[in-house]
Amino acid sequence: MASLQSLLGSKNFAAAETNLEKGKVWAFNNGSMYSRYCNCFCWNSPGNGTVVVESWGAGGSGSRMCCCGHGLPGNAGAYVKKTYSTNDGGYVVGCMGKSCGNTDLCFRGCSEPSQTCWRSGSAQTGCMCAQGGRGGISFCSTSPSMYCCFRANGFCTTGQGPNCGIVCNQCSGAFVACGYGSGIDVACCGPISCKSFFGCYPACVCMFKTHVAYPAGMFSSCGGWVTFGTEGDNGYANWSGMGAFQLINALNALSKSPSSGIPEHSCWNGNRTCGCYEMNGCGHHVPHGMGGMGSVPCPGVRDHGWRGGQGATRIKYISS
Repeated sequence: MASLQSLLGSKNFAAAETNLEKGKVWAFNNGSMYSRYCNCFCWNSPGNGTVVVESWGAGGSGSRMCCCGHGLPGNAGAYVKKTYSTNDGGYVVGCMGKSCGNTDLCFRGCSEPSQTCWRSGSAQTGCMCAQGGRGGISFCSTSPSMYCCFRANGFCTTGQGPNCGIVCNQCSGAFVACGYGSGIDVACCGPISCKSFFGCYPACVCMFKTHVAYPAGMFSSCGGWVTFGTEGDNGYANWSGMGAFQLINALNALSKSPSSGIPEHSCWNGNRTCGCYEMNGCGHHVPHGMGGMGSVPCPGVRDHGWRGGQGATRIKYISS
């Protein structure tokens, strides 16, 4: 039998990373709950080379609801990208959008855009804008079918049987986050979040499926959706505020470098997220540009939903 020493001696352990990006990368994001990243940023080119600038608008937030009903998740922010050549006199300036952090009932509004301009040499050469996503709508309803409630209020729906179906956070006149810019390489609108009401009563939350949109340029080139189910009763999210563990673990399935899932935390009402009303509505639990989870209130208990991901800008510089 071969010894461990001989087996190790026959192996080549020289580390050689083959999947790292070339150049240097800078990232800017509004990471705090209430303040901005110094309002804006200014990045100076370290020399001659190629610059790749990417920006994401802030994701729409899920809205607050009390005691009854249900809420849709917010839509994703837009995505824009520009690649250009620069010299050591070039720079990039911009402002990252903030997602809605208010506690308004039913609808928290549309999140802010991320705006970026660049200068290559002696003259400004362009600007681009990634709009923020529309927030999710929630209704207080004791209707036996939340699907019918949203359909009656003009939302885009797809029936899946009597009183059941898929509802998307889009209706006549609703805002869609899009990207704009002068001579940019990529401009993608933010995908629209949806919810499947397969259990036809408000109490059948274990039969609902949530489809939260994430923006382009992050997990995929065109963006997409994270789909997860919820439980009616568990030790960490007793209905109101439920879905936290399911959403974070679904996000891990998207990543090629997943983490261990949502960290354990406690609030003033015990060791479960239904005691974290305002924190769920104001804190940041999802990546930049992604929509926030909608509210899932239970009788006598409110739910603030989740805040959308903040806007962000990423700059990659490759020396010539």
